[in-house]
Amino acid sequence: MIKLKNPRPIYLKGGNHAILLLHSFTGTVRDVKGLAQRLNNEGFTTYVPSYQGHGLLLEDFVKSDMDDWWQNVLESYKFLKQEGYETISVAGVSLGGLFTLKLLEIFPDIHSGVAMSVPRFKDEAGIFYRLEQYSTRLDKMLGLSEDEHAEQIAHIQNYHLGAQKFCRMIDEIMTGLSQINQPVLIMYGGRDDASYAESAQYIFQKLKEPKQISIISEAGHLMPLGRGQLQTEEMIVSFFCHKNV
Repeated sequence: MIKLKNPRPIYLKGGNHAILLLHSFTGTVRDVKGLAQRLNNEGFTTYVPSYQGHGLLLEDFVKSDMDDWWQNVLESYKFLKQEGYETISVAGVSLGGLFTLKLLEIFPDIHSGVAMSVPRFKDEAGIFYRLEQYSTRLDKMLGLSEDEHAEQIAHIQNYHLGAQKFCRMIDEIMTGLSQINQPVLIMYGGRDDASYAESAQYIFQKLKEPKQISIISEAGHLMPLGRGQLQTEEMIVSFFCHKNV
């Protein structure tokens, strides 16, 4: 069986304001690589961690869960602190958006945040579906046989605890939204599932000022990629440049 390695983190040094960029569930650093480069071109330092198991075959992916990925995020935030950046902001898409909100809830010294395509609710079936999509996409790219693909998909049935942790953490994050006092930009794509527009409005209503909400009509779920990418980048650059004053 093919052995894969976790994608490497991205670290682009720039100015004294560092931005931690967080990718999606079943995604990789590629989700926000372009955004990291764009923000770095604007003078920011950017850092993109890779979550444990992401980019690997499903048999390895399911050895990790929300606790591990949250630890990856915490270690990345601490790394930027240790590097001496006094001003740190955070931005993330989907799962990365959830982690963005959680960081803002826990660390009042974080400067500001951008949360894209954030779900306010997930169930086990939805998480299993995403895992199946992930494995199908990756296995096809690697040229796995039908039998090898079936072996990978079979690992999903053992991920009940991982899925439960995922759902529970979302609930905890949604409960803590009122604790956030930093400036937050909530974003969602016009071509994404309608549930994400509803989630964005829910989160926006629960947050304190200062807060903003924006729809990028051409964007899908992974807002920093594909159609709507330029508009997404422009909105985020404008937000962070304004908050950097």
